[in-house]
Amino acid sequence: MSDFLGAYINEARGNVHTGEGNQLNLYLAAASSRVRDRAGPALRSVTEDARKRLHERFVDPPRMLEARDLLNRGSMVLVAGPPGAGRRATALMLLHELPPGAGGFYELPDTDDEGSALDAVTAREGDRLLLDLSVVDETRYLTVQSLLHDFHAKLIERGARLALVLPYHLTYLQRGDLKPYTVEIGKPPALNVLSRHLQRDGIRPAAADLTTRGLTTYLARVPLRDVADLADRIRRCRDRGTAGGFPGWRDHALEQLADHSAQVAADIAAHGAGRERALLLAVAMFHKSSPATVFHSASALLDTLSHPPDERPRLEHTDLNAELAALGAETGDDGLVQFQTHNYDHAVRVHFWTYFPDLSEQLRGWVGQCVAWSGLEEAAHAPVITRFAEQCLMSGRPQDLLWLAEAWTDGGQQRLIPDAAQALVHGLSHEQFGQLFRRQIYEWSTNDTLSQHLGQVLVLVCSEAMRRTHPHQALVRLHHLNRRAAGQVADTARKALLALAGSDSIMYRLLLQRLARDLPAGRWVRDLGVFLDLAMAVRLLGARDIRDSMTAGWAAVFRRLPTDSWRPYAESWFTAAADGPDRDRLLDVLVAACGGAPVPLGTLYRVARAWERSGSQPHARHGNLGSHLFQKINSAQGLDAPGSTV
Repeated sequence: MSDFLGAYINEARGNVHTGEGNQLNLYLAAASSRVRDRAGPALRSVTEDARKRLHERFVDPPRMLEARDLLNRGSMVLVAGPPGAGRRATALMLLHELPPGAGGFYELPDTDDEGSALDAVTAREGDRLLLDLSVVDETRYLTVQSLLHDFHAKLIERGARLALVLPYHLTYLQRGDLKPYTVEIGKPPALNVLSRHLQRDGIRPAAADLTTRGLTTYLARVPLRDVADLADRIRRCRDRGTAGGFPGWRDHALEQLADHSAQVAADIAAHGAGRERALLLAVAMFHKSSPATVFHSASALLDTLSHPPDERPRLEHTDLNAELAALGAETGDDGLVQFQTHNYDHAVRVHFWTYFPDLSEQLRGWVGQCVAWSGLEEAAHAPVITRFAEQCLMSGRPQDLLWLAEAWTDGGQQRLIPDAAQALVHGLSHEQFGQLFRRQIYEWSTNDTLSQHLGQVLVLVCSEAMRRTHPHQALVRLHHLNRRAAGQVADTARKALLALAGSDSIMYRLLLQRLARDLPAGRWVRDLGVFLDLAMAVRLLGARDIRDSMTAGWAAVFRRLPTDSWRPYAESWFTAAADGPDRDRLLDVLVAACGGAPVPLGTLYRVARAWERSGSQPHARHGNLGSHLFQKINSAQGLDAPGSTV
């Protein structure tokens, strides 16, 4: 898969470093920055800030009142409707509008990596839950429907609410008993959506400026997410100081989105030579890059396609400037090549991926070669990957992005880590194919022979991108990476895993449950360290399931680790017991973890007494803790009278 990389590793420009030290850290920092930039404002996030922003710009679709009534009366609503009507946004807003309760706001996973989504998090009092099934397959949809009846009963019992987005392409599979909970929304007027977005950005155009033919035509043919994008483009035109007031901002934004497909089709038909077409696509893919980059990429494309070379002496060829001019491109004052017609480059890319489908694999290899080329300027990497990702996903070839992510991390080049990470983030954020990418990342994370560089990429995309929209799935994948990886990958996965678990009570509970489930089997040694780090943050001990999980974890620690390994963590629990209100619960967990066995009970007591005598944690209650622990140990051993067997 990575054979093509060899042709482009024959020179080094800059430092050469083959280890895992500072230079790798620089590439990881660059990758982290690029992932955050590409992930953007997390439009699919369910965080409070994201929901508030959406609420400010949301326009009720037809039948919204009916959906609200269903959710309030029955604790569950299934949102149906055609793609582009705003089904997910509607489901989010239905939940967001509910009065905040005792529970949290959480999105259930849309994949069944390790069990049903409806079992992944048991509905708690007052929870508001979102489940987006818009792109699931038939098997997954049928499975979830079969579990909804019992889950609905839990929702009612605990005062929780569920908004579920139905898959439009599987309407024929919906069960009859679920139809009473279903509302099929319509698309709200696009002009109203645009106006609301503009108003929130402080833009209030005259009514006549919103009814021009060009704007009306555009709004009639695009989904709501593109309406929001148009509003954002208008805002950016205002912020950049584009002349002409709102009409100027509007027209410039629409020009950026203009459809030049007919013109491009005619131009490609007119430019029939292979060199001309290769240069046309090279300019489109490396738009606003240097002439040298455009020239190299066009030559690389001809080589990839085994195009016969021009045998004439080089000086008898037309120079690049003339070739560009013949194609409607030019080198601007900034020294970068671009087409003279705005948005023409986009139409060229769409044409090649649409009407040359037999070249898809060669184009994939070509982009991979160009990005791996050591002479490509750093600024060109991110734009070309974005353009390639757009065409892959538009043409239904998400596997090309996955292929490149593997290829760029299999060749041993640290500098390609940001490129691989960016490719995956584009796939993860795609409405249709995001689930496929999450599934593939799960498969990679459970691979015991994963390459170090791909492992670092996965840690980054899980911790920086996936956690924003699908934190449950990000946690599961980071947990697997921590278990199976080695070296720096394992270290960064562990830090990211603990940071995610520490950021939210639901994630904390989820990781603790996973650890308690698997620690008794003893397969994953690294889980012991993760448990001890997680136990340092004593949380939610009032919940019985948390205490049970903690007990299972400590039992595995006492059984499998030497005393000196767990002593500092037990001492932190003694400090918490002495300083806080949970003394009995903390000590009960530790004693229960010993399982009534004299040896671990004796060791625990000696550690506690040594901690008291050390004087490192002076406190008035410290002297009582050992005695209190002693009483609990006696009780665990069935000894009512003073005395000890430890």
